Amino acid sequence: MTESSSLPYPPGAWTPIEADASARTYSSGRFEGTGALLAEFGDDLDGRERFLFTTHLLEGAGLRVPRLLHAPEGASWLLVERIDGIPLSAARGRPVSEGRLLRLAGAIQDIGGWEGGPVLFGLDGPRLRFECTFFSAHFWAGYLNRPPDAELDEALRALAAAVSLEPPLFCHRDLHSENLLLERDGGLVIIDHQDALMGPPAYDAASLAVDAYRPYSGRRYYDFAEAWLSGRSFGPEAFHRTALQRALKALGTFGYQVIRRKKVRYLGAMETTARYVLLLLKHAPSPLGSLREAMESLLDTH
Repeated sequence: MTESSSLPYPPGAWTPIEADASARTYSSGRFEGTGALLAEFGDDLDGRERFLFTTHLLEGAGLRVPRLLHAPEGASWLLVERIDGIPLSAARGRPVSEGRLLRLAGAIQDIGGWEGGPVLFGLDGPRLRFECTFFSAHFWAGYLNRPPDAELDEALRALAAAVSLEPPLFCHRDLHSENLLLERDGGLVIIDHQDALMGPPAYDAASLAVDAYRPYSGRRYYDFAEAWLSGRSFGPEAFHRTALQRALKALGTFGYQVIRRKKVRYLGAMETTARYVLLLLKHAPSPLGSLREAMESLLDTH
């Protein structure tokens, strides 16, 4: 394996493995008798620092993440344990209760104490508007091959503004069933956590509610939303709008992965997400009529 880090990799055989949507590269091997994954960050040293910091932060909150095995100063890589488990998205015969997922989202939300870490980003109005622009560029124009739509863009900006109104709380930023590993003993392991930031208070829960990697269920969505809202001073429309924005952000990502990176495995996730978008359009603060027609057309062709 070609060494691109500033320090040599640990001795032994390191076999590259595919990581679909990650900017990092991963290799599998062994370190001091333990199954290990080597994550290579290349020039993204800030990403490596965030990975290390958020690992310690989540562990400190009692949440299960892959254990750090080796992270030498000056390296562009690090080693974490290789989890003996499967993505929750593949665990159809071993279901995890919605209540357990809600408790996990709540535990992440309750995390504090970022002091001493890298700059803490926020999923605020400007970032949410950027995600809408990303959707327009990579899904609307890129995947659907549709012309610019000024009315749609204005309605998307109104959605981003509405979602950004609530006081932010800590969130994973990409919480779904492919970033949760189910261990053989039933434990849940959180992965891909390095992009954690402050965001809309319903963001992680809404992300789980519109999970593109689980079969679509409108009833499950509303049951999940109702359970999360129970006991909180948070309006249902705010939750539904957050879920809609999250689904549109996901479509932007899927469009990018399919068109730019030729990752056709995301077509199924795209279809599931389009169904959630159709479910949630009635909750948008401004009409998204052209989006309804586009989603219906997409589903007709899939």
